[in-house]
Amino acid sequence: MKKYLATLHQKSPHHKRHFALLTASVITLSIFGIWSLVTFGTISGGIIAESENTLQASASTDLEISPFQSLRMNLASIIGALKNNFEELKTGLEAVDIEAEYKEMRDGALDIYGQ
Repeated sequence: MKKYLATLHQKSPHHKRHFALLTASVITLSIFGIWSLVTFGTISGGIIAESENTLQASASTDLEISPFQSLRMNLASIIGALKNNFEELKTGLEAVDIEAEYKEMRDGALDIYGQ
């Protein structure tokens, strides 16, 4: 990357504009992504969903979650969901007998087009 940045000034203006657009887009999207996770992210685990009695009893305790805690919890839930999806995909692919499916499709195609 250092070599690329060192030689960037020698590239054509068209290439420089593309690089600037790509860099600005990545930075903007990452800022927007972090902001949206912190602002609109869901929090599971019942941290906020406590009863009113508990909230009134612990009025002196600060129950607010910092943006970084929210981001960490959201990223953890995203990673957990992705892991579960990949495990489901893996078990689904293990259950499929690809060779038998292929032979059935091949025989069906030969019956249709062989006539």
